Amino acid sequence: MSLLAEITYAKPGYSADTIKLVYGPFNCSLSVDALETYANTGEITQELRLYTKFLDEDTLVQLRDWLQKRFNSNHVKLSNFTHTPKGEKLLKELGQVVQTHSERNGFYALRSALVEAAAQPEGWTIIDAIRQFPTDSLQINTKDLFQLKDFWQESSQTF
Repeated sequence: MSLLAEITYAKPGYSADTIKLVYGPFNCSLSVDALETYANTGEITQELRLYTKFLDEDTLVQLRDWLQKRFNSNHVKLSNFTHTPKGEKLLKELGQVVQTHSERNGFYALRSALVEAAAQPEGWTIIDAIRQFPTDSLQINTKDLFQLKDFWQESSQTF
């Protein structure tokens, strides 16, 4: 493998293996592995069951579909898009929901994760992007979680 290929596909020093769900003063953690198992097999692990009991069947189906969706995008074009005013606006809005562990807007971490995930030649999924998040965990502000739906509807043609 060439040096350029190794640099292009290098994994970040950190990668998220935990998602912290935050709602006001309350927070809890969920492993990315539990989400990945659900996406791949439909199995709701004991860990995930804690959260899915609050969701109806339609929402669970939508969640699995969303986690399984494969995006095929050129990482260079995606990187260029994330530096445009529209791309920056989308990432800043999404960054209010998906934050770094220090509860800051996840704008830069999201940009990095999406571009790294898009470098995979076979396409990428949300799980792939989460695993490229450059911190050991990411926080989701669940109060604003429904912004994610709007974000993906608006940007699905872009990615």
